[in-house]
Amino acid sequence: MKIAFVTIGYSSSWGGAEMVAVNLSRVLKERGFKVDLYADRVQADAAGGADVHRIPSVKFLSAVRRLSFNRNVSKVLSGKEYDVRLGLCQFFPLDVYRASGGVHAHWMRLRYPNAFFRALKYMTSPVNLAMWWLESNLMKKRNHRMIITNSKLVKSHIIRYFNLDSDTIRVVYNGVNHDVFNPDLKQKYGSFRKALGVPGGRVVALFVANNWERKGLPTIIRALARVEGVTVVVVGRGRKGKFLRLAERCGLDSQSLIFAGATGNIEKFYAAADFFVLPTQYDPCSNACLEAMACGLPVITTLENGASEFIEHGKNGFVLRNWDDHEGLSGLFLKLKDRSVREKMGKSAHEALRCFTWDRTTEETLRVLEEAAIKKTFRLADRTIHSEQPHEKPGAPSGAVWRGRKRDR
Repeated sequence: MKIAFVTIGYSSSWGGAEMVAVNLSRVLKERGFKVDLYADRVQADAAGGADVHRIPSVKFLSAVRRLSFNRNVSKVLSGKEYDVRLGLCQFFPLDVYRASGGVHAHWMRLRYPNAFFRALKYMTSPVNLAMWWLESNLMKKRNHRMIITNSKLVKSHIIRYFNLDSDTIRVVYNGVNHDVFNPDLKQKYGSFRKALGVPGGRVVALFVANNWERKGLPTIIRALARVEGVTVVVVGRGRKGKFLRLAERCGLDSQSLIFAGATGNIEKFYAAADFFVLPTQYDPCSNACLEAMACGLPVITTLENGASEFIEHGKNGFVLRNWDDHEGLSGLFLKLKDRSVREKMGKSAHEALRCFTWDRTTEETLRVLEEAAIKKTFRLADRTIHSEQPHEKPGAPSGAVWRGRKRDR
């Protein structure tokens, strides 16, 4: 099978969606498939043997960048023959769209519940308007054959907002590299906790994100103000000024919140943590939650995170109904201060993730790609048959040839 693999970013360290692109394309390549990668930004050492095609895009505005990437990829792919076009970004037309980023229309409804202000934001924000245009066109039946989602949550959103047939949507969960993410990390990186400056006797909660506001850091800070003896380590890119000011207003000391910055060795932080927390407003399926569970950490997240589908509340983690429920979150912090509770839940979390591997993700993805390829072949064959036959006039006797508006004479 010859696959065109389209994604804006391709990196093992930039973010969750980019990492999924790397892992999935690598395994497909290892299985012997011909993979041509079309991307705007590519990490130098991440290609993994795929044939890389850099697609230039306009860089000065996010909206223009996305629209120009869509246009330029379409031009490059025009006339090229592939068994399947697989997209991990909002690009059309294609055969299979993997909705790694979730549904933008749903995020806008969460972010701006008032319809008037939501419409105003669309009209005054070029990037949101561009995302709306790309997403609404991509979801039209003529611009895709199959859709893959990484959670049941995202599948439900696509059906809700775009009225698509559920039979064309497949849920394929992300995999985890268990050679990297496993409970043995605590022994391997046992001294890293001290390197972070965590005082002895503290319980460590880990928060990993690049969009701190959306992923619920303010909720965490407010919850911390009600709990003693817990230190939250924040990993990722962001401006910490406003969050430090919030922490100061909440009366937190320097031992309660540690900003560790971005990292290329996230496994060390899982090893240093006692549990993982991500009270996100919206997340299609957080890879960080899955990695944390694979490492044997209980996870706290929200119903608006597809990763909550892996969590049995009270058994291997906790699921908050509302992302901004800092009082409820503080109560969960208190429960996880108990070491015996953490250890029991951590073992259960690890067991829940054992069978989720990238091999499994690739196998399930391949089945969808093959299904789309079959649909494509039948549709092309059907078009060929119809193009070779004259059209019959509606209502005319069988065999009567319809030649447009002119009458036969």
